[in-house]
Amino acid sequence: MAAAPWLTPSGGASGPEAMIDDFTTPAWADSHERFSADVTAGLARLARLLRRRDKDKNETPGGAPDGGRVNSSFSHAEAEIAPEPATSAAAQYCLGEYYRELAERFDAGFDPELSIFPSLEEFAPPHGIFLVARLYGRPVGCGGIKPISADAVSLKRMWIAPDARGHGLGRRLLSALEEQARMLGYSVVCLETNKTLVEAQQLYRSSGYREVPPFNDEPYAHHWFEKALHHGGRPQGRTPRWLALGEPLRRLRLRT
Repeated sequence: MAAAPWLTPSGGASGPEAMIDDFTTPAWADSHERFSADVTAGLARLARLLRRRDKDKNETPGGAPDGGRVNSSFSHAEAEIAPEPATSAAAQYCLGEYYRELAERFDAGFDPELSIFPSLEEFAPPHGIFLVARLYGRPVGCGGIKPISADAVSLKRMWIAPDARGHGLGRRLLSALEEQARMLGYSVVCLETNKTLVEAQQLYRSSGYREVPPFNDEPYAHHWFEKALHHGGRPQGRTPRWLALGEPLRRLRLRT
C-alpha cells in the first residue's frame, strides 16, 4: 500500500525509517515550532474574546433594556448621535472598550502608548469634534475628527459596540462625522486602519473612501484611506489643495 502523501518525506523515499529521518530535520523542527506558536497565539486570543463575552455588562454607563444589552431588533434611527467632550464619562467608556477590542483582535495586541495617539484636546471645537452614539441612554459608539491641515481632518477612534453592529449605526456615525467635517470647512477626510478590521475596511470602501499610500507612521496601520467631501459646490474626487502642493503623499509626515 502506498504511503499517504502527507506522510511521505521530501526526497521521494518511503518507509518508517525515512519518515523518522525526515521529521528530525531542522526544517521540520522549525515548521513545527511556528505551528505551535500560531496555535498558542490563537488560543490566547480566543481566551480574551471569551473573557470579553462574559464581562459584566453592568459596568456600562447609562441604562438599556435587557440588562444593558442592545435589543437585536433595534433600528439605527433609534440611536442618538451628538457631540460630547472626549473627556466625558461616556466617551471614556467607549474609548476604553475600543482599546480593549483592539488588544483582543490585533495579532500583536494593542498598546495605546505605542500608537500615534491624538490628545483629547485635538477633538475639541472649533477645529475638531467628538461624537457619542447612545441607544436607550447607553453609549454604544464614538468617533472623532481632528485637524491635520487647513483643508483636511483625520478620523480617529471610531467604534461601535459589538451588540449594536449590523444595523447601519456605523455608517450613520461615519456620515455624521463627515457632515461635521463639512460644517467645519474641511474638504477631505483621512484615516488609517488595521488589516484585521475587515468590516471597517468594507464600510470605508463602500462609503467612497479610496486607499492611498501611507501618510503617517502609525505602527498598527496596514491600510490608509482618504475621501474628498462634496463641499461648497466642489465635486467629490477633485484633488484637495493640501495634496496638490507637489510633495508626494507618501512623504507627508502628518501628526496624528
